[in-house]
Amino acid sequence: MHAAQASHAGRPGRWHQPGGQLLLAALVGLLCLLLWSQRAQWPLLQRLDRLLLDAQLQLRGPLQPQAPITLVAVDDRSLQALGRIVPDRAQLAQALAQLAPARPRALALDTLLLAPAADPADDEALAAAMTQLGTVLLPFALPAELEAGEQAIEPDEAVLRSAFTRYAGDATQLFQARTLRQPLPLLARAAAALGHVSVQRGVDGAVPFDLPVLAYEGELYPSLALRLAGASRGLDWAQARVQLGEAVMWQDLTLPLDALSRQWINYYGPAGRFEQISFIDLLEGRVPPERLHDRILLLGSTALGAGDAFPSPFDGGLPGVERLATAVDNLLSQRVLRHPPLAALMEMGLMLGLPLLVGLSLARLGLWRAYALQAVLLLALALALQWGLARHHVLDLGLPLLSLVLASLGAIFIRGLSEQARRRLALQALRESEQRYALAARGANDGLWDWDLVHGSVHFSPRCLALLGLAADEAQGIDTLGKPLAPAAREGLQAAIEAHLQGRSLQLHQVLQFEQGGQQRWLLLKGAAIREPRSGRALRMAGSLSDISEQQRLQQQLSHDALHDRLSGLPNRTAFRTQLAQMMSLAPGRRELGLLMLGLDEFRSFNEVHGPLAGDEVLRQLARRLREAEVMARAQGQGLLLARLSGDEFGLGFSGPLEPGGGAPGGWPVWALQQLAAPFEIGATPVAMGGDTQALPVQQVQLQACVGWAHQAQGPGEVDELLAAAESALARAKSQGPGHLHAFDAAEQLVEHSRRWMREQIERALQEGGQFQLHYQPFIRLSDRRLLGFEALLRWQHPERGLIMPGDFIPVAEASGQIAAIGRWTLLEAAAQLQRWAAQGFQGEIAVNVSGVQLEREDELLRDARDTLAALGAVPARQLKLEVTESMAMANPTRSAELLRQLSVMGFKLSIDDFGTGYSSLAYLHRFPFDTLKVDRSFVMRLAAGQEAQEIVRTIVGLALALGKQTLAEGVEDEAQAELLARLGVQVGQGWLFAKALPEAQATAWLARA
Repeated sequence: MHAAQASHAGRPGRWHQPGGQLLLAALVGLLCLLLWSQRAQWPLLQRLDRLLLDAQLQLRGPLQPQAPITLVAVDDRSLQALGRIVPDRAQLAQALAQLAPARPRALALDTLLLAPAADPADDEALAAAMTQLGTVLLPFALPAELEAGEQAIEPDEAVLRSAFTRYAGDATQLFQARTLRQPLPLLARAAAALGHVSVQRGVDGAVPFDLPVLAYEGELYPSLALRLAGASRGLDWAQARVQLGEAVMWQDLTLPLDALSRQWINYYGPAGRFEQISFIDLLEGRVPPERLHDRILLLGSTALGAGDAFPSPFDGGLPGVERLATAVDNLLSQRVLRHPPLAALMEMGLMLGLPLLVGLSLARLGLWRAYALQAVLLLALALALQWGLARHHVLDLGLPLLSLVLASLGAIFIRGLSEQARRRLALQALRESEQRYALAARGANDGLWDWDLVHGSVHFSPRCLALLGLAADEAQGIDTLGKPLAPAAREGLQAAIEAHLQGRSLQLHQVLQFEQGGQQRWLLLKGAAIREPRSGRALRMAGSLSDISEQQRLQQQLSHDALHDRLSGLPNRTAFRTQLAQMMSLAPGRRELGLLMLGLDEFRSFNEVHGPLAGDEVLRQLARRLREAEVMARAQGQGLLLARLSGDEFGLGFSGPLEPGGGAPGGWPVWALQQLAAPFEIGATPVAMGGDTQALPVQQVQLQACVGWAHQAQGPGEVDELLAAAESALARAKSQGPGHLHAFDAAEQLVEHSRRWMREQIERALQEGGQFQLHYQPFIRLSDRRLLGFEALLRWQHPERGLIMPGDFIPVAEASGQIAAIGRWTLLEAAAQLQRWAAQGFQGEIAVNVSGVQLEREDELLRDARDTLAALGAVPARQLKLEVTESMAMANPTRSAELLRQLSVMGFKLSIDDFGTGYSSLAYLHRFPFDTLKVDRSFVMRLAAGQEAQEIVRTIVGLALALGKQTLAEGVEDEAQAELLARLGVQVGQGWLFAKALPEAQATAWLARA
């Protein structure tokens, strides 16, 4: 049999032949094609493409900008003069006034002007200066993620005017913004144009492309770079048109887009490629106006501490304003990077062709000739790619090169297998010898023991005795295994062996722990018994003894590391929380536990300037200083805990009652801040210089920190509450600036407690029932004042607080998601009311409002709708009307249209509420299967104020008539409004002129009189 195996092993298999290499090359190509089709889901593959593109750009070298762009830079000199990174509004207004005589072609401010100035006059002065200059563009931000406490907001009118009015294509492929950070309305109205400055960073922090088109709340917004390029050419924004995934066409300006509607940035080189003037020179009148005449200006920060920098192929920190200038110059000079025609076919061809070429060359040619051929072809490919880059055409080369590498490795591996197969027969004897040696070596790693229970003899291998630390003459029976153990452990081992011999365990598996040579040792004892088949009596037992000391020590180290910070040696957050809980349990009910958190100020900037090694040294020195608190506390007989909670945050737990006046016991917060008074020493690291090892000079650096502290006496009772309170206090301290201390204030949590109480009461009301009520406000036909139906309005009769109006609890319910359960109750209660009124002959309708949360949970809403149909019984579903607001329907118009269609198919009537206050697209409006358009009360209230509101109502009525729908005006307060609405064509009215919202009993009586 061994001879047959050797003969078979010596024959080269099909994989060793040229056909096998080509098959492997084809498989590699197909694998890379599969990865290529899914590369959008693999950031690492995208990063590989970007690295290769960066290499191409670096090989190409720097370029000179072509557009007349000048940067007005808040540089280090300006920062030193102004004392701040962002100039205030008065300084900006003064700078714009200095620019007025120069008459620049366009000016963009690369800074978000979100909050009003401390002095409103500064904002007015800046707005006046912007209006006078007439060519100032402002940015706004469209973040992809929400910050804590942040919500989506409605765009200001000026921002809405900046949106694209003409576009085509699938907007779902665009990057979707979650919220909007828009400039102050006064400044936005004074701006010549607005554009967003949001970007999407790669995994390395770089920004390989700009986002000329971003989606938010159903609208598409342009980038500031696009608007600035158009403004510099005097283009009419109304003529801009975007074909998503292809290009932006704006009169004579064309911007090519990739499949995700992005603009690839063609970086020109390291920082400093654009003409630049200092902001302080402009502010102090040292820049002649003719230097800036007819120039495109960008005002932004280039100072080192600004934090607005991006890695580029040429620079580790390209200022954001220069990145923006590069995108603008790309547009104006038409040097935007783009994929060439048939780029996908070219990439697929490379992914399939390169592996096949490698397979053929290595199969047919000698090794070095194959490598030479591949090198020549790669050089030709590189030259072709650089030629294409010179014409601003690029390819994604990551996967083609990956296919080449994989195919080369696979082909070399197969070639090696082929060589090995030809030598296998000659090496078979040697291999068998090596196998025997490897088997013996593996057996020698563990100690072996064999116990003959019939004759009572035990054999121990030398390795086994060495692990036990015994000599051969000390081996006396099976008890030898327990000799190094303590008495209790020895008894445990004997019990385990006896249990296995009696058949109570499948295998002997015991860890032996003992001390040997001053160190702890752990041995793993394993064994199994051979039994007599009939009786089951053990005849022989054999096993092994393995040294697992290193594994156990590693496990202990891992356990320690899991609860401690390796840099400082302090407990981490997990251990700190456990210790706080233990400390709290030692004094139940006394509420004397306090906690402070210390966070270094601007530590991230420190690391960027001095490097992470210096930052680590600062953290170690600070930890040593804070450890002095443990010595002080022990000397005073107090308990104290210390931990490193995160990168630049430390925690200190202390005990004791608050001092008179509310101060922390022991003054620990103030003491912690004082530990930053002395400078830190960094830089004493030996480095190789000129063949000699020298030490860098010691540097002393001064850092600041903020401290926030909380105490149980202030309200927090549990550990997590105390941690949250201290974190909140630290955040408030940092908001006040570096070096501040802040104590937790329980009043800051009152608002959150109020919301929590409201959520709990809503949940209780839903569970217990009987608290929510529906009041009914009539719908009246204006032509003959006939009752057509009612709108069901929710009221909450709380058992303690009495009547709570919807405006007080609906926002809380929507934020918590409880509105879905309330909406379900409302639907079922309205269905029950229709059944009760059906007995009186009522054939009108009841309208029920549907919240935005219910629309988002479409499956739940459809299930509730089906349950409502069952609750209606014999009452037609058309008597129940579902009202959705215009803004809710347009939040996701495609999904909303499909959901409303399904509800309409069930038989429900649909109404668009608050029509005219949102931003509906007529392209979607006709797809909504609604029956009624409700004119918002704001238009009704302004009917008597002028012609504008009347024309709006007339337009809405005309739209409804064109679509064959009913119009209903809400908020009708007097007869004059009702008559005017009737003349304008409105069919139905609702408001206090007819009746307020009535409880069920009053509505039933009103129905009987109608």
